[in-house]
Amino acid sequence: MKTMRATAMTTMRATTMCATNARDERRIALLGAMGAATTLGRARLNANAAPASETKTVTIEAVPNERWVAVDVTVRVPETWTNRPGQRAKRTAYVLYTDTYGPNNRYTTALPKYLSEGTTKLEAAQLVVVSREGLDSVEDFGEQDKIDPARAFGIELGGLVAADTLKSKARKGKDGQKYYQWELSDGESVYLLSACVSGGGLYAFVMQVDAATFDADASEYRAMLESLDVPRVEESRNDMSSRIYENR
Repeated sequence: MKTMRATAMTTMRATTMCATNARDERRIALLGAMGAATTLGRARLNANAAPASETKTVTIEAVPNERWVAVDVTVRVPETWTNRPGQRAKRTAYVLYTDTYGPNNRYTTALPKYLSEGTTKLEAAQLVVVSREGLDSVEDFGEQDKIDPARAFGIELGGLVAADTLKSKARKGKDGQKYYQWELSDGESVYLLSACVSGGGLYAFVMQVDAATFDADASEYRAMLESLDVPRVEESRNDMSSRIYENR
């Protein structure tokens, strides 16, 4: 009789342990499924999250046959920005003086206005380039805090000469190119300006933005200025005549 009770108790314990193990296994499986569902939910949320602002490259073509080494300049703008149909960049030349090699010009390339959803995003954007022989970097042009950015580069943009400097900084590009950058304002517009030296040329890029528009997307405009890329090249060792008339 005692043997039968012991056998029955052993059988009950085994049955209980099996049931417990089965419950534990079901609980673990359920938690695993919940974890997988949570991970999948997070993945779906990440997939549906707003993507980072996409950009596109705008290339400003080099000025050929000049006193400096010709390089294309690029800047990145938001993908959603567009120009009005038929609008293109326009280049003008201003004669600073004439010597035995011919006119020494200051070139200004004006980009067309950019729009997004019917709103003007850039009132104006210009690249100015002029000969500056013997300069290896913009630091050779002068100390940044002693430069008047509104007048130093020959930029002819209404309102800029009356603008006050809000902030300035220097940065180094991926190829070691050194840039001076400024933010200025005349109350109605904000001007973002970047200057550097390459191949015997002094480059200055400026954007004019409505003050309220800038305040709404300041980081976007600053990112544009940071994206300016003027390849760093050495000044030509050819004489000036060869640079201009023999296309180096």
